[in-house]
Amino acid sequence: MEKVMNFMQKYFEPIASKVEGNKFISSIKNGMIALISILIIGSFTLIISSIGNLFPDGTVIKDFFVNYADILDLPFNYTYGLLAVYSAITISYSHARQINAPILQSIIAGVMSTLILNTKFVDGNLATGYLDSRGIFVSIVSSLVVVEVLGLFIRKRITLRFKGLPEMVASTFESIIPLLVVLCGTVLVSIAIQAMTGGLIVSEFLTQMLAPAINSLDTPYAVFIIAFLEMLFWFIGLNGYAILIGVVLPFMTQYLGANATAYANGEPIPHVFAPNFWDYFMGFTGSGITGALVLLAIFSKSKRIKAIGKASFVPMIFTISEPVVYGLPICYNPYLFIPFVFGTPILATIQWVIFHVGWVRPPIANVGGAPIFLANYLSTVDWRAILLAAGVLIIGIVMYYPFFKMYEKSVLEEEIKEVSKEEQYAELDLDF
Repeated sequence: MEKVMNFMQKYFEPIASKVEGNKFISSIKNGMIALISILIIGSFTLIISSIGNLFPDGTVIKDFFVNYADILDLPFNYTYGLLAVYSAITISYSHARQINAPILQSIIAGVMSTLILNTKFVDGNLATGYLDSRGIFVSIVSSLVVVEVLGLFIRKRITLRFKGLPEMVASTFESIIPLLVVLCGTVLVSIAIQAMTGGLIVSEFLTQMLAPAINSLDTPYAVFIIAFLEMLFWFIGLNGYAILIGVVLPFMTQYLGANATAYANGEPIPHVFAPNFWDYFMGFTGSGITGALVLLAIFSKSKRIKAIGKASFVPMIFTISEPVVYGLPICYNPYLFIPFVFGTPILATIQWVIFHVGWVRPPIANVGGAPIFLANYLSTVDWRAILLAAGVLIIGIVMYYPFFKMYEKSVLEEEIKEVSKEEQYAELDLDF
């Protein structure tokens, strides 16, 4: 076990640190996290508009929700329906801060490129259908590229700069040349793609061509690998969620958008691996199903472990795992390596299959930092999700129990030795 941990420290830790510190990955991660507020607002409006489904046909409440469905769906359409625009704003802002580019001009460039690449004119009207979750990847890439271009032009002083003007006015003139390059460049890219694909815009073309690759993340194999890597990073003391989320979150957000749209239209839910699947099912009570360890710790014979369990109980309710990961600890703890690193991915894969076969409705909403069980229900609008979550917690307790008891025994032995030493010092009765 010591050799395994040394190997991970030597090879995995530097790679993880480089991935997490990469400026592009960091900008994507921060931008997508900032997008969560939009997802939460849109999700709750979707939940509210679906209340009518709880009532029988012909009732007054059911008829109200059916008759005013178009109005009730407006908040959802103005949030999830424009996710590509919102992601352009958040990612352009995050990346501009990373490379010290003008923030306002960077946001303008990101939104402008996203609109050009994700829309087209059909019979004189602007078709905006791909400004929803399907345009997110184009939005991410184009925002990063145009902000880099803007930053490069500013650093190389390829700008219009007039002395004596107020700073705000001067920065406006300074952005004219790079914004013109961004505008012309993205228009040319859009025209070229449409010419080569028979009229398909960039996001439309990518959706068709890369659909198998994009959907490949929503498979039991991908879920197992992602969960395994997350637990492995946590075990060596790194925040596995923070390392992987920048790469995975754009895919999950697109899946969530597709799920929410399908639910709003009364269609089958197409994906499982949405953000709240990771947060409230794969990571139920915290990364690694750590709530199971918290409950075991609360009833531990060891005073130290019991204290950590009590301190970690409230964070567990909000799926915060750091207190028990670093306090118990789990990281670099050979007793808990097998259930934490291997047991968690197995449980995650089993849950994916349960959602995929339709025993529980997959997540259709993002509910942010809601407490467990309530979040499980709201994210799926399915009471069976609560039973699934409770079952996962029980299985987690059973999975961790024998390994936890071995670790508890070792801690109790240490505590007995410490008490024995203290008694020996007390018997000396030294008085200086």
